[in-house]
Amino acid sequence: ETSAPPSRCPGLFPPPASAGPASPFAAARPAARARCRAQVGAPSMVFGRVWNFVKRHKKKLIFSTIVVGGSYVAWNVLLPKLQDHLMNMMLAKLAGGGDSAESMEAKRRERFEHKQQVADAHARKKLAALRAKQNANFREEACTARIKEAQGKEAKLEAFKAFQVECLAKAVSALYLLHLSLVLHRIGFNIAGRELGTASGDDEAHAAFLQTLDNLEECSARIADAIRKVVRECIVETSVAPTTLVGQMTLEKLLTKASREANKELLAGSKASALLLPDEVNERPPKAQQKAVKRLLDEARDYLDSPQFLQVFEVATTRGATQMSRGLEQEITQAVGGDGPWPMAKFFGPLTKLAGLCLDDSDGDYSAKDFSRRFAEEPRLAEFCEGLFFQDARA
Repeated sequence: ETSAPPSRCPGLFPPPASAGPASPFAAARPAARARCRAQVGAPSMVFGRVWNFVKRHKKKLIFSTIVVGGSYVAWNVLLPKLQDHLMNMMLAKLAGGGDSAESMEAKRRERFEHKQQVADAHARKKLAALRAKQNANFREEACTARIKEAQGKEAKLEAFKAFQVECLAKAVSALYLLHLSLVLHRIGFNIAGRELGTASGDDEAHAAFLQTLDNLEECSARIADAIRKVVRECIVETSVAPTTLVGQMTLEKLLTKASREANKELLAGSKASALLLPDEVNERPPKAQQKAVKRLLDEARDYLDSPQFLQVFEVATTRGATQMSRGLEQEITQAVGGDGPWPMAKFFGPLTKLAGLCLDDSDGDYSAKDFSRRFAEEPRLAEFCEGLFFQDARA
């Protein structure tokens, strides 16, 4: 007896003829066959619909896949690495906190040194105007004309003495103006430079404040008159006549003494601020900056009237007097020869020459650049400027 083949759909194959009478379910067999065919074709239909959907939305699906995949990679791979990197940076910063502070201090020190160079360079740029004022304030030509016109020995000697006063006073005045300009600009640039780049900084006010430092030109005639007076007194006190034999040491003492006596006339006793930054300079800046500029001017005036300013200025002018006296000796040695001493009258020409050179911003010995370079080497000046610039750190 042969059995019916296996089938995934019951009722698909009829029973053998020997199976007996027809089953009562024979009528339902066609419907069962249709259902079976539908079940067999259903997967291919679903796959076709899905494939059509994919083709229609291909770009969206690719983008979604990239986003989802990228998010997965970022979350599981990149995020842990980023966290480790940030943690390492934080630990390194905590461990190297001292080095960071040292680095900041080094940068601030570098900025300070740069400000000193800028201040000196800016001061030297103003020397051309000061030199013109200086030439107008001293009358060597009139003195030489008086010498030519003088009749008799006594008259000639008096004319030479007047010429001696004029030449020596011009040299002292040149040293005085140069170092006043240098120190005044150091004060101004350190006050302004300390605030630049900070929350309290006002660039326009700082620029207007620095322009007020040009007032030195306005008081140059007063300085010349005071120095002429003290030079005349020093010559009488030291008994140095045009015929007196002098050398480098005598000239240095004369220049130094005259400069210090001029300090008593012009700077001591809170006179410096009234001379260099009088109250009328408060009105020079634009109205919008006057309040801020006045605050800076008042601080500068306090420093000008301080004992530290006068000490630094005396040290600077003493160094300048030494330098100029050596230059005078070099000039006379080249012109006349010998080892000295020489008659004071021989130095009248070199005194006038070096008075012009030290207000000339050119290269070479005994020029303004040479004097300012030696000026910048003074330790007391550096200490004074550090107190200005690093004021907040020392408070």
